[in-house]
Amino acid sequence: MQCLKCGNDFDHFYECPLCAEVWRESSLFNRVVTRIEDFLLALFLGLMVLTVLLQILMRNFFQSGILGGDDLIRHLVLWIAFIGAGIATRSKSHVKIDVITSFAGRHQKKYLDLVVSLFSAMVCAILMVAAIQFVHIEFQVAAHSQFLNMPVWALQIIMPIGYLVISVRFAHHFYTGLRDIFREKRI
Repeated sequence: MQCLKCGNDFDHFYECPLCAEVWRESSLFNRVVTRIEDFLLALFLGLMVLTVLLQILMRNFFQSGILGGDDLIRHLVLWIAFIGAGIATRSKSHVKIDVITSFAGRHQKKYLDLVVSLFSAMVCAILMVAAIQFVHIEFQVAAHSQFLNMPVWALQIIMPIGYLVISVRFAHHFYTGLRDIFREKRI
């Protein structure tokens, strides 16, 4: 299992040996999406670096380049950004403005985190709907990228998928936070 705090891999229900954080075993959704995200991030980052290096070499030595290479790199940056945002949400290391929570006590902070997680899940769900509409428009226009004549909508499909994953993760943070609060009240 992967520690959601530091990213270290360790076995089932144990304490993370790197950061001493104790984690429950992840759900099937989280394990599958985590593996897919990690693989795609490494693949696309490697592909982007390789494409940029090839572009530089071809322009300097052969006065040519990869047809549509710049377009491919722009879309790879988009994919890497959304996959990275999903990973940041998974590990709760995303950018957050927590001025109010810094003044709140430990007990109030739990409730504020719940509100923020629920609000973030709803905002990402709204953005997912907008991204679906945007990709649908690109599908109707039937524009193609110069790189391998790929349809532009296929290169931009990461936007609704990324917002879906982020929204589900925020909803999961809300659910687990709520569950933990109710468990504390029982004790």
